Amino acid sequence: MKNFRETSLYPLLLKKQSELAQTSITTLFENNPARLQNFSLEEGRFFLDFSKVRWDEEVLEFFSHMADELKLGEAIEALFEGKMVNRTEKRPAIHTALRDFSGKPLMINGENIQEEITRVRKRIEDFSKRFRAGRLKGFSGKPLKYIVNIGIGGSKLGPETVVFALKDEKSFPVYYLSNIDGEEVKKVLKLFPLDETLFLVVSKSFSTKETLKNAEYIKETGEKLSEDFVLKHFAAITSKPEKAEAFGIDREKIFLMWDGVGGRYSLWSAVGMSIALSLGYDVFEALLKGAEKADKHFRNQAWKENIPVLLAFATIWHTHFWGYHTEAYIPYRQRLKFFPFWLQQLVMESNGKNVQTDGRKTNYSTSPVVFGDTGTDAQHSFFQMLHQGTQVVPVTFLAYVHSGSSVENHDRFLLANLLAQAESLAFGKQNDLPYKHFEGNRPSLTLLFDRLTPENLGFLLALFEHKTYVESIFWNINAFDQFGVELGKINADKWFEKLNQSLDIKNPVASFIKNHLYHD
Repeated sequence: MKNFRETSLYPLLLKKQSELAQTSITTLFENNPARLQNFSLEEGRFFLDFSKVRWDEEVLEFFSHMADELKLGEAIEALFEGKMVNRTEKRPAIHTALRDFSGKPLMINGENIQEEITRVRKRIEDFSKRFRAGRLKGFSGKPLKYIVNIGIGGSKLGPETVVFALKDEKSFPVYYLSNIDGEEVKKVLKLFPLDETLFLVVSKSFSTKETLKNAEYIKETGEKLSEDFVLKHFAAITSKPEKAEAFGIDREKIFLMWDGVGGRYSLWSAVGMSIALSLGYDVFEALLKGAEKADKHFRNQAWKENIPVLLAFATIWHTHFWGYHTEAYIPYRQRLKFFPFWLQQLVMESNGKNVQTDGRKTNYSTSPVVFGDTGTDAQHSFFQMLHQGTQVVPVTFLAYVHSGSSVENHDRFLLANLLAQAESLAFGKQNDLPYKHFEGNRPSLTLLFDRLTPENLGFLLALFEHKTYVESIFWNINAFDQFGVELGKINADKWFEKLNQSLDIKNPVASFIKNHLYHD
């Protein structure tokens, strides 16, 4: 299988970069008064501005031909058709099937998995409606009305991003417990009344150490109050239902997730239970249908009219032809605060790989480093470096235009800041004083949508899933395994045993930890 460097278009793009390095973004706009119109795309309620990237129509044409040479179309169909795109683990990646409402069968190993997906979705609906109606009771007989989601990584980041974005005064309170920190778990137990709290244990393997240790501590605490605490107060989302039953969880409160769904792609599955419980099943379903719209856009649009593909072209252009190995994502809305954290896992866990799908080592960078925060907070934090630092960091600005708030002046001022930052990065400002000079030529993209709805949020998140997949095809890597997560976990078990030993150990760091852990 080829990577992007092995295509016939690679030397042509190198030549184009060399030519464009002599041309500023300002000059590109001066030479083409219609550049914004020519380098922007409107799709439904979304608008992408990619005019402030230092590229031209020929670059996009070359990238489109490169995508064809790398058989991107076939790779996209393989994803949607349930083919074995996760080659190292020998299984498909079926997250798009979770939001497919077409009724079309998807056959995996001779079985139509859409039937089971529909059954699980129906169980999510029934369970969440019973919870929100006050029909699930705790050990004291009071209705359950608080939620603690116990999970880490994708078992937290996706649902938390959605709930934070969409919650309102009708939402049921939910807390996401992930870190294995004694102070944190004790805080959670004081946050909500135990007899009114539902605990969701979210772990595909039901063996994630952080998740299980937190769940076990809560179980032990609750069983001091009631022997049927786990039966009444725990539910599980896992691909290992037998392990959840062994933990003591009622079979009727165990919801299946599939091995073919990686954690960072899992919010569309029963992992999204906290979304349905807190916000309502209708919100969860609308989120899925928004993602389904993004799937259709990705699958059907030509490369130069395809938002995820264009976003991926920009990342590959910046990373490999300009040497920009970091990207900033700045949502100019407070409700999108958790989006950069969700995206960090999606991008860097998916594509932070140095081995190609055929076993060869890569001789090029893969995943950029991703970071971000909300505007305007970020403007008073790291934007100094973005404007005048020695590293050029491409920025993607995101925002919805209409908030529905009565404070319209704030909305206009917020969006004015977004537009001003994109303009300032691209065009800079001349000044004879070197410390007041802004050289410009700092690329950015802007992705806008009309308002924050469950459907639009689903569309947005799915766009970036697909962008990440496109990049993996260009880099010839597997976006769906994550073996890099494992080694530290294995070594943590060894160190846990050492820290539990009564004998002194020679490592001075461990000795210091032991002395102060046990004797202060």
